Amino acid sequence: MQPVKFKCSKSSTLPEDLRNEVNGYFSNNKISMYANKEMIFKVAFWLSCWVMTYITIILAKDNFLLAVCCGLAHMFTHVMIAFNITHDANHDAIFKSKKWNTFFGYFIEMLGCSRNMWILSHNQEHHTYINVNEHDNNIEGYQLLRLTPEDKWLKHHKYQWLYAPFVYGLSTLNYATLRDFKMILKYSASKKIKLSASFLAEFIFFKILYYSYVFLIPVLVFHVSIWIVLTYFLIGHFVNGLFLALIFVTGHLTEDTLYPNVENNVIDNNWSSHVIQTTGDYAVTMPFMQWLVGGINLHVAHHLFPRICHVHYKKISPVIKNVVHKHGMVYREIPGFWGALKSHFMLLKQLGKTPIPVPVIKKTAPSFAEASL
Repeated sequence: MQPVKFKCSKSSTLPEDLRNEVNGYFSNNKISMYANKEMIFKVAFWLSCWVMTYITIILAKDNFLLAVCCGLAHMFTHVMIAFNITHDANHDAIFKSKKWNTFFGYFIEMLGCSRNMWILSHNQEHHTYINVNEHDNNIEGYQLLRLTPEDKWLKHHKYQWLYAPFVYGLSTLNYATLRDFKMILKYSASKKIKLSASFLAEFIFFKILYYSYVFLIPVLVFHVSIWIVLTYFLIGHFVNGLFLALIFVTGHLTEDTLYPNVENNVIDNNWSSHVIQTTGDYAVTMPFMQWLVGGINLHVAHHLFPRICHVHYKKISPVIKNVVHKHGMVYREIPGFWGALKSHFMLLKQLGKTPIPVPVIKKTAPSFAEASL
């Protein structure tokens, strides 16, 4: 797979205007782009919920139903920590200090996902190559799903809008079991990582730590029934996987999304325009949604400025939207979550039909760093 290079369009001032306006918001209001009191509260709140729900499983171990319910609550804190803490931390968006971001970023290991693999697949690949076939791993359907018109059409895809939720429900379980191992093989083959002794030792250590905390400690130390643990582990992962997948895909894969046209491994447009054309917001008037999912619903702000803490998205999104409109571009936005969800499944239904022409962006993409603060 050849690397895609991005051309910077000298005729467009969109990247510079976006940076200036967003930087102006923070400087004019004399506030930091990193965590504020709201974010510190969220970090403390979700980590406290994570610990307390784990303790309640042990306390309720003699009541199967109650213990499973406590376990499901505990599993839900996993996806909340992912949305509200580790996602920002691994983008260096919570603290100015790299060390503290790294520390909180490693909590993703306690959720069953390798931090190193996440940074490569999410930060570097997905954020740089949104909707670019074979480069954005978020549109890889592994032949189970057809998420881009460039994917080979198979007969079972005509039913994908019906069975997609079951595939999505396996996503976090996949992270905790097979995906990280597959990604190590993929990235080592492409020389994106070096399989040094220290790298492998860290990877193995955290995998053992995860399974010890999830299975061995409750079962062997606190004598929680293995059936309780397996029940809430599997059901919890399914619920988390479905929730996490639907929150993310509705930011990119809806009916009005576009796919970039790559010619000779080059995308000819500025990267900021590429983000605007492939990324969208939803449920923008629902503060609780923004609070719950770590601002993922305000996805344009996140992709343009990933190093800004998500608690600021609600304020900078209107600033970004105004700049986009001044440049005569469409700012993709769906009012509610259910509308975005419906649009995603309509896209699945459309892509599941007999192969259709590829709706591409005629021009698209600079480097990831160029459009970020």
